[in-house]
Amino acid sequence: MSGPLNYTAGPFNVANPTPVIEVDRGPECNNPSQPCDDYALTVTLPAGYHAAHPNASVQITMGWTDTGTGNSDYDLYIYKNPRADCSPNNCTVTDGSQAADYQSAGGSNPEVASISPLADGTQKYTVVAVPYTPTQEIIHVKIELLPGSGGVSAGNFGGADPTLPGNPRYQVFVAPSGSSAQSSQGEFNIGFNPLTHHIFTMNIGPIWRLTPGEVQTPAKPECCEALWEDKSNVSTNTGLDPILWTDQKTGRTFASNSTAGANVAYGLTDSTTPGLNDGDNWLPASASPPNGGADHETIGSGPYPSALSALGNATNQGEAVYYCSQDVVGPAACQRSDNLGVSYTTVGAPPYDGSTPPGCGGLHGHLHVAPDGTVWLPVNQCGGRQGGAFSTTAATTWTQFTVPGSISQQQGADPSIAIDANSTIYYSYVNNEPVATGNPPEGHARVQVGHLNTTTGVITWTNNFDLGATHGIVNAAHIEAVGGSSGRAAVGFLGTNISGDYQASSFPGKWYAFIATTYDGGATWTTVNATPNDPVQSMTGIWQQGGSHDDRNLLDFNEITVDNKGHVLYGYSDGCVTEGCIAGTAPNDFTADMRVARQSGGKSIFASFDVNVNEPATAKPPCLSGTRDPAASHLTWKAPDNGGSNITGYQILRGTTAGSERVIVNNTGSAKTTYNDTTASPAVAHYFYVVKAINGIGTGAQSNEIDLTVTALPPVEDLCTAPGLTKLTDPSGDTSAALGVVSTPAPPGSDLLKFQIAQPYQLDGVPRLVFT
Repeated sequence: MSGPLNYTAGPFNVANPTPVIEVDRGPECNNPSQPCDDYALTVTLPAGYHAAHPNASVQITMGWTDTGTGNSDYDLYIYKNPRADCSPNNCTVTDGSQAADYQSAGGSNPEVASISPLADGTQKYTVVAVPYTPTQEIIHVKIELLPGSGGVSAGNFGGADPTLPGNPRYQVFVAPSGSSAQSSQGEFNIGFNPLTHHIFTMNIGPIWRLTPGEVQTPAKPECCEALWEDKSNVSTNTGLDPILWTDQKTGRTFASNSTAGANVAYGLTDSTTPGLNDGDNWLPASASPPNGGADHETIGSGPYPSALSALGNATNQGEAVYYCSQDVVGPAACQRSDNLGVSYTTVGAPPYDGSTPPGCGGLHGHLHVAPDGTVWLPVNQCGGRQGGAFSTTAATTWTQFTVPGSISQQQGADPSIAIDANSTIYYSYVNNEPVATGNPPEGHARVQVGHLNTTTGVITWTNNFDLGATHGIVNAAHIEAVGGSSGRAAVGFLGTNISGDYQASSFPGKWYAFIATTYDGGATWTTVNATPNDPVQSMTGIWQQGGSHDDRNLLDFNEITVDNKGHVLYGYSDGCVTEGCIAGTAPNDFTADMRVARQSGGKSIFASFDVNVNEPATAKPPCLSGTRDPAASHLTWKAPDNGGSNITGYQILRGTTAGSERVIVNNTGSAKTTYNDTTASPAVAHYFYVVKAINGIGTGAQSNEIDLTVTALPPVEDLCTAPGLTKLTDPSGDTSAALGVVSTPAPPGSDLLKFQIAQPYQLDGVPRLVFT
């Protein structure tokens, strides 16, 4: 190959629903009624290539744009040639008995498979695309050689990490289509209320409250999509710089969209019983003077230092709330609230002024408060190094510091400080990594562990760690950190394996969300891809300056927090959301749709919950849904957390009354998350279904139960009879008009739902098209 290679095939109209469950080991591609598409691939590598690139792989990505049914599914299989069990031996004809050497047949779009390890010389492969459930789509296939890096765990950058018991695993909550949670730019904020278990998100103005499946009434499996509810505070819907924070003791959430103080564009939940109404009511403003800031506000809260514990009272429940923002290039200013965010006052000198040694100035990251009451404010620019300021006097006085060995990027990500239960800090930053003369620049995601002596004010630094080295990450952005029990912390960031100018529109890298976790005080870290095969930004850069640059859609930061069980929640804006962008066959989308990567398995950062992690274990319950027509029941489900052992199949159970389900398929034999029950009789009024995931440990707990009744199929469309053929469908409620910063719903009658075309017979013989 001289790749990357691209080809298309289709459109496909005939289904080939093979391999047959519990019969075949691979697809049946041996007669016209079961069509497959074949592509002959030759990979030639020079002598010594494998030794120099031991983690190299050939990645094959197959994507398609659904014609509107939402039911299309294509599978990808790769056979290494020659094969003695195939006739011909290149496996262009298979009868179902031949298992593919590599495959991706899990019901995803795109399907991504990797050939690895590679070998020097020439190797031949047959790439087989199977139209499992086609609806007239054209598939787009991209084949590329990924060189990998020395020491990298896998050459398939952007793919899923190997499943290892105890390692963190993540699933993603996705913003509802057509809502204000799908914006064009955003600085992502996230908060978690430990009293109600709600998640709050904000990335441009509107505030959304997420209720995970297991918290809903009735409860659903954990992997079900969260309930998204718009709980916006009218005073923060528009502004300059969105920020949101939830206090972890009281559950109160604070939001602001200004840069000059917690005053006009500000709000907090429930003025009388903090944390309980969770955004149903907001106190829309506070009594706070302007603080002189102009950019990058931050809100944080935590206990008072012991010397000032007398400031705690029944109103604030012992929690001080801090608001800081900084001038564009010089000082920062902070205010403190002693009444749980209802009002703020300036209590001391600025944390830094841009000139006092070590010279911290300009943008700062998000303020965090340690269990011992120390306030930490990270800063990217401190005389060429990264550092910040801390206060052991509740923001009355401040001390600047720098991180040894760190190098500032000219325009780089805000650093972030995680703080564990012992008040140990984990300073996380993107380092302007030294490279050899003539090499392109790199920005590595790093963390150093700091121990502050509050008596002397001296920080002892240890464990300088490159968080992306295991994955070959050489450029990073939007790094955020959160602490847990003693010795535990997590760091989320966006990363790519391409060096160079990471802000350029022409930057060729793909960016994914990675999350690193430590359980031993930062001595070692486990980094995983939280968005495998689903880039957050594709084939372009991430702009971290001002103005209106086209790749400024992700703006300045994301955010991370933790739930009541120690599971990490990394909130991010997604700039690559369409099928073509995700597959790499179309440009970046430059959106900023809200996403939350939620830890679904593995050890959490709260040690008290380790007793619940006994992995490998059976998989958790899937999240089941479905439809039914006279021909079949059509089941689909969200894959659950795998319990630390890969899911290899699913068990299907059916009954005619609730709770009476019996096994109709013992094991589907694949990780595909759809099943068509063609044995369902249309004469039976109700069919109840549940499914269970199967992994190497056994069969897991059952999904939610669904009750399916027959719905008549829509009439067959006819080009010769109006309204004709449907060529386009679009969800309702997603038409908006850009009025200021936030888009608002467009006027009635302007929302396109469906487009149809017909060419009825005309008595005069003149062809005419009818559009509906």
